[in-house]
Amino acid sequence: MEAFTLFDQFPEPARSQLRAAFDEGRTRPEWCFAEGQARLAYWAPFPGSEPVIVWQFDPGPDPVAAAGLLRRSLGEMGLTKIIHDISLQPGLAPAVDRAVEHEALIEAGFTMEVERLLLEWAAVSDVPRDPGRLTYVPARRLDPAEVIGILVRISEGSLDHDTRVEVATSGAEKEARWMYDDLMSRKAKPNWFVVGYLGDSPVGLVAPDDHSIAYIGVVPEHRGHGYVDDLLAWGTRTLAEAGLQRVVAATDVANVPTAAAFRRAGYSEVGRLFRYYWRAS
Repeated sequence: MEAFTLFDQFPEPARSQLRAAFDEGRTRPEWCFAEGQARLAYWAPFPGSEPVIVWQFDPGPDPVAAAGLLRRSLGEMGLTKIIHDISLQPGLAPAVDRAVEHEALIEAGFTMEVERLLLEWAAVSDVPRDPGRLTYVPARRLDPAEVIGILVRISEGSLDHDTRVEVATSGAEKEARWMYDDLMSRKAKPNWFVVGYLGDSPVGLVAPDDHSIAYIGVVPEHRGHGYVDDLLAWGTRTLAEAGLQRVVAATDVANVPTAAAFRRAGYSEVGRLFRYYWRAS
């Protein structure tokens, strides 16, 4: 257990979160780094996957020292790409309100590429009504290849920045397989991640997890008919009926149609997420 002393260098609640993520196979002590007052830890979305995000990052007071820790950790981990998110209340900006963290990221070679809306539905709002046009089949009952195929089709013409980047660099099939593994590993009841069908034709899918709408998408041939509202209503109602008082979600600021769908469903903006990317040259 001596390795856990690396977790102990983090203050609460980060320390407890790191230990919980370790128990779930999502982080490791050797993915934690500390130098002076700066410390960071990497996180993977599901067991067996490579780390994708600088998760716990406390830069301390010196952006140059924090940038050095970032560069050293990226080199020792042998990573080729990684992201880091800064979440803020509406109207705030990382360069001003998280200046040390922002400067450390830029100094280490990260670039801020996308701004996302953080959205929330609260139980004080009406649960969105499902029009009943679709039938829903849990993804776990379907052949993985069928669900992956639907994810590939959803990626066609996607307005989501991450999806477009991954499809362009890794290919739609690899991105869809990774997304499938990610969604299947979420903390959710087995029947929550569903594919919506119009007759025998798959329209799209929605994947609620234990607190959020983790993913939602419509295949190209069914776009423009409001089916995203059906899927979102099903996902939100599923979590509301499970007793959740709040459901969170996120979408790119530039993804105007999806943002509008969330607002129609009673979600409101509660913050902004600024996503920084680092890629090996």
